[in-house]
Amino acid sequence: MSHTWTAIDFETANHDRGSACAVGLVRVRDGAVVDRYTTLIRPPRQVDFFSRHNTAVHGITEADVADAPSWERVHAHIVEFADGTPLVAHNAAFDMGVLRQACGHTGLAHPAWEYACTLALSRRTWGELPDHKLPTVCAHIGHRVRHHHRADADAEAAAHIVIAAMERYGTASLADLARAARMGLRRVEARSGGAVAEPVAARPAVAAVEDRFGRWQRDARAALPEPSPDADPSGPLYGRTVCVSGDLESMDKPEVWRRVAEAGGYPAKNVTRRTDVLVIGGHGGTGKTAKHLRAEAYRERGQRIEFVTEAGLTALLGMTTGS
Repeated sequence: MSHTWTAIDFETANHDRGSACAVGLVRVRDGAVVDRYTTLIRPPRQVDFFSRHNTAVHGITEADVADAPSWERVHAHIVEFADGTPLVAHNAAFDMGVLRQACGHTGLAHPAWEYACTLALSRRTWGELPDHKLPTVCAHIGHRVRHHHRADADAEAAAHIVIAAMERYGTASLADLARAARMGLRRVEARSGGAVAEPVAARPAVAAVEDRFGRWQRDARAALPEPSPDADPSGPLYGRTVCVSGDLESMDKPEVWRRVAEAGGYPAKNVTRRTDVLVIGGHGGTGKTAKHLRAEAYRERGQRIEFVTEAGLTALLGMTTGS
């Protein structure tokens, strides 16, 4: 089993990590793909609504998953398919979060998983690249991603990144590769079945229509996530405090906060003396927002604040816009 592992990729229906709506799996043995599995998923009932942000990325709608298998059935197949082998994923903190949260929503037990992150692996292996988004890395290694943001295609891409890295380092097992890249394998601890977790977000009364003030109220009440202990310390947002001014087209603010935390950063709702990065989005008006002006004032006093656009943020996250 030491030379066998499984690449995995999830798509989600909304900003709740447990809202799995598609999965792709690719099994690799001795450096060659030997099996594949993909399916749409009917998300757990607590979080089964589809946000416009997520549908804009992957194209999956509520109607598409109406007859899809439940998370309980799909999870059982994932466990059977992986058969105790380590998992790999691009930005693995996201996919491991889907496994944990979806099982939490449904009260399912899950085994312990060892895993590796191909985003972290790519940063350590091909540091010369301008970014480490999935298509960028795959173009560098000669693998074409035909349908980015489709779970089967992205799982296949992650598998080929590991295979290429193994060739680069001259290793044959995932454990040896992790040691050679000085990153180590991470671990998700086993969970026993039991009480169903409360959903992070309830179904909106009208999911597709939400005015800006309503979003502002929702975001103001939302709790900020803590930096992930699984984040890559060499990542460009690791240990940095990130604030968003205005609205982004590809993600709402809770999604940005989760992405930043998964990268090891500290999401923040307001600009303070601790702010390192300000993401400048649109705000439907003229001039600069109060956060933007406050950040400029701090920078004039000598504080080092990096101003980035939405595209700049996704580059720092090592991901394509909206992924």
